[in-house]
Amino acid sequence: MKNKKVALLIFVALATIQPIGAIKLFGNAWAQNSLAHTITISHRKVQGKKTLRVTQGDQVELKWTTDEKVKLHLHGYDIEQTAVPGKTLTIKFKAKATGRFPVTSHGFGGGKGHSHGSGALFYIEVYPK
Repeated sequence: MKNKKVALLIFVALATIQPIGAIKLFGNAWAQNSLAHTITISHRKVQGKKTLRVTQGDQVELKWTTDEKVKLHLHGYDIEQTAVPGKTLTIKFKAKATGRFPVTSHGFGGGKGHSHGSGALFYIEVYPK
C-alpha cells in the first residue's frame, strides 16, 4: 500500500511539471502502443479493471461493449460517442496529455440531459515518456 501511495505522489508531481522530456520513470512496462483494450459495461458499471495505464505517445484503442445504450465521454480529450448493445464501439486516440482522465456516462438508456451518474465509469492514466 505504501508503494502505491509513493508511486501516486510521484506521478502527480511529475504530471504537473512540463516538459518532462528526459525523465523516464516507468519505462515501457505500461506502454500499450496500438493494442486494443476491451471494456465491458454491464448493469451501468465497468466489469473488471477500472483503470487503464498507458504512456504518453501511445495509440490507444478502446473497444466498448454494453448491455444498455450509453453516451461515453472521455474528459480531457473531448471525445464523446454513443455505445449500443450488440455492437462494439471503438474509440481511438493518441495519448498526448498526461494525467488521469475519467470516462463518464451521459445518459444511460438513451436518456436526455448531461449527467455523470454516480461518477466515473473508468479512468485512463497517461504517464509521461
